[in-house]
Amino acid sequence: MGIKKGMFIVIDGIDGSGKSEILKQLHNYLFSKHKKHTLLTTREPTNGIYGSKIRKILRNEKDPKINGKKLMGLFIMDRQAHLKNVIAPFLNSSNKHELHIALCDRYYYSTIAFQGAQGLDMHEIISKNKKFRKPDIAFILDVKPSIALERISCREKEKFEQLEFMKKIRKNFLELPELLEDNIKVIDSSKPLKEVFEDVIEEVDNIL
Repeated sequence: MGIKKGMFIVIDGIDGSGKSEILKQLHNYLFSKHKKHTLLTTREPTNGIYGSKIRKILRNEKDPKINGKKLMGLFIMDRQAHLKNVIAPFLNSSNKHELHIALCDRYYYSTIAFQGAQGLDMHEIISKNKKFRKPDIAFILDVKPSIALERISCREKEKFEQLEFMKKIRKNFLELPELLEDNIKVIDSSKPLKEVFEDVIEEVDNIL
């Protein structure tokens, strides 16, 4: 499946859903199990010029409802640079002897869910992201916002990490399989991490 152009896997979901930990475990699993695979683990927003502006906004602003259009524009420019400079060159260097797998923490699913919760039209956001490469498989880790906030209670909250707003984001994430033609798997991440990881691995092994 897609050997010439590598494999692209995305993990997404609300803050506190366990994305970063699952991504780390998936990287380690693929690295140890499949010796012919070369891995890239990356994330959005990136640390590039646009990603840095996004991070600053998320860190400094408190009102989750403002600057939706500005953030959407920044995310799209950040994603365009990310794909062009990092993800595409890596995946395109895959060959029949060595499969390149890119793992990405967040992608356009987050832009649709988050900026949709900010009041932007979700169909418009989808349209603006249509030009970007579809992942071979995308996982939406689903958990109740109350549980997610409990998990991240030890760190300072960012702009969107507020209960009522996170409920809107979660609702938008859960609508994505109906709105997009992507290969999206929604995984219950309220379960113990080991079980969540087993669910992810089962799907990944199926496409490999």
